[in-house]
Amino acid sequence: MDNKQSQRPLLTPTVRPLLAQKARVQTDKVSGEPVLLYPEGVVMLNETGVAIVKLCDGQHTLTEIIAELAQYYQVTPDVLQDDVGEYIMRLYKHSLIDLRHTEDSQ
Repeated sequence: MDNKQSQRPLLTPTVRPLLAQKARVQTDKVSGEPVLLYPEGVVMLNETGVAIVKLCDGQHTLTEIIAELAQYYQVTPDVLQDDVGEYIMRLYKHSLIDLRHTEDSQ
């Protein structure tokens, strides 16, 4: 990793979160609840978690994800910004989300 990448903030308004290839959303056969499956385990998802993960498709920027969730939950984006960012970073730290920076693809 070069010095420029290591100094760049991970979560920027234009970052495009993408569910990692090793992870997938599925309905748990026992509980009927949505889960995020990956080779080392499983994460139980609540309604908000499912909404966030489904928008982590590599197409939506962080700003767009927050805006869509704010519209759905009928709140302003600033109400959700910190919580959504923290949730995405937790998934990132467990290698369940990749963070694609717009400038990386240029």
